[in-house]
Amino acid sequence: MIGALRHKIELLTEQRLVDGAGGAAISWLPGPELWARVDRLTSTRDFAGDRSNRLMRIAASIRYRADVGLGQQLKFDNDNFEVVSIESEDDQGRRLTLICEEVGG
Repeated sequence: MIGALRHKIELLTEQRLVDGAGGAAISWLPGPELWARVDRLTSTRDFAGDRSNRLMRIAASIRYRADVGLGQQLKFDNDNFEVVSIESEDDQGRRLTLICEEVGG
């Protein structure tokens, strides 16, 4: 498995800036870089108004980290992805697979 972790991904850190009207602006800042096995998955469709966009999907397998959650973003190959599912690869919880969809499209 170690040889398979040959792609570098970057976890992005969420920053919320309160706007004073009860809302917040969210931006994503660079975070830790990790080694991962990245597999491209079948793309999905995103419908925005009259347009249909294809969104890339990836599965990024990493060593276990407690600070990864749904909705978090990561950067791979200059594209941002949102974590939509987290799966455990083994019974000991040593590895995680992050199922991610491209942000934007």
